[in-house]
Amino acid sequence: MPETIGEGLRALVIEDEDVIRSVVLEVLEGMGFAAGPAVSLADARRKLAEATTDLLVVDKNLPDGSGLLLVKELADKDVDAQVVLMSGYANLSSAVDALQAGVADYIIKPFDLADFRARLQRATEALRLRRANRRLLGELKEKNALLEGLATRDPLTGLDNHASFQESVRREIARAQRRGMPCALLLVSIDKFREVNARLGYAGGDALLQSLGAYLLRSGRASDVPAYLGSSGVMARFGGDTFAILLPETDRTGGASRAEQLRRGLAEAVTGSGLPRVTASVGVAAFPEHAQSPEGLIAAATVALEGAKEAGRNRIISWSRELAAGGRLDAAQVRQEADRLFALASSIRDRAFRPVYQPIFDLAAGTELAWEALSRPLHPAFGSIQDVLAAAERCGQVADLGRVLRELQVASIGRLAAEKLLFLNIHPFEFLVEKSIESESALQPFRKRIVLELTEAAEVSDFARARERVAALRASGFRIAVDDLGSGYSTLNSLALLEPDFVKLDMAMVRGIEGGRRAARLIKHILEYCRGEGMRVVCEGIETEQELGVVRDIGVDLVQGYLFAKPGPDFPPASLPR
Repeated sequence: MPETIGEGLRALVIEDEDVIRSVVLEVLEGMGFAAGPAVSLADARRKLAEATTDLLVVDKNLPDGSGLLLVKELADKDVDAQVVLMSGYANLSSAVDALQAGVADYIIKPFDLADFRARLQRATEALRLRRANRRLLGELKEKNALLEGLATRDPLTGLDNHASFQESVRREIARAQRRGMPCALLLVSIDKFREVNARLGYAGGDALLQSLGAYLLRSGRASDVPAYLGSSGVMARFGGDTFAILLPETDRTGGASRAEQLRRGLAEAVTGSGLPRVTASVGVAAFPEHAQSPEGLIAAATVALEGAKEAGRNRIISWSRELAAGGRLDAAQVRQEADRLFALASSIRDRAFRPVYQPIFDLAAGTELAWEALSRPLHPAFGSIQDVLAAAERCGQVADLGRVLRELQVASIGRLAAEKLLFLNIHPFEFLVEKSIESESALQPFRKRIVLELTEAAEVSDFARARERVAALRASGFRIAVDDLGSGYSTLNSLALLEPDFVKLDMAMVRGIEGGRRAARLIKHILEYCRGEGMRVVCEGIETEQELGVVRDIGVDLVQGYLFAKPGPDFPPASLPR
């Protein structure tokens, strides 16, 4: 009914003439509106700021400006209200201006009351219809989102489903191919999930999966949860008790390190009444290192996951050629890998490594500047420390291994003179983990004498993060060196972006330098750049007097290599050839 069409709505009458304002208020109140007056633009703006208004009846000519100005202000702010404009000096152009500004109706004073009520009724009905349509559109969008979610989401965990995730892998590999960037895929399987179902029933198993799904979702967006996922990662329930995580712009090492963070945090992540503490096996594969297609990447991660389970569960394994032959698991190879990982675990537990040291000689000062600390494995399963590192990378134990090696290497630093430095090798994964190295108690007393030597600088892809870590480690008292600098763009890029204190030239550049002018010129250019930036250059791998003569002639003053001393215990002194 017209008398109640305004029920539940608020109206504001903006009119400076008392008689007209009173009449309009009376009409609106008769239609059920809660109506109030305003006598100017300023008064109207104040009252609009204090309360929501559904219908405005505005005089075009007000004491402090045009009512049309207020109409445009409301349109700019997208206010959900109807505006009826009144004018006593109407013409066609002003009516057109008003309608273009978005008014619901344009009324000429003096007006007929019956016609005025009818116009207000139409404006109000249009407002209610517009709002009803908006609600219906919102409900339709919600239902479409729900239907879309049913097509792409796992209903139990809220993560992407298997089909949606496979499409994400295809898109990401296509993007990675265009940009020349890596990506990593993690497959995570809850260990002995059948036993959980047998003990708690399927409802308990579902609760466990839901808890893990909630943890993964929370990890992707909350600052108080370990950010192993990153802002652009994709998570899915891949099937049954297996989850999948796709990490853009992440290589094999980065994927293994994030997998290790997930594996360690899993026990605390799964919470709920009666839920058991669980462990997980994780398979890691990287594009393009391990596979060059979406199907190949998923297959490689699956092989790695099966290898992690075969090796004893609750561990991480990255895909390797030793793990698979023709895409199928070889039981003997898996057993061999399991034995090697067992040897790694026992070596870390028993600290089965022997530290050795090689001097870095200062030609200008005529004495040793520092010693580089190296390690020799004692377990017969490993031929070299590189074998140990490779195993640690595959199972995500680089941090545990590095901490033990540094504790052993630093234990003898008291035998050195107080001004001598000690170079410690740091894996890129350790280097990038916040508050890791600087929190190690074994290093704390000697921070100002320790140079952290970043190995495999070319493996660092997140240089913004690397620069932050360099700044944090320097603030803790450490100095930084970049190891194995070669002629490639990536390592030279790391030199410019990381701004280390020391630069170690790759021995491949030094080897045969006496017969190659181009290599000598390149080293000379690097030397000039480093001197200008306050960096000191170490030429390592020097084995002949001819090599020493060449690097001395081009201005190198820090040298390292078998010509001076082989790595050995008790800080062997450098022996210069006569």
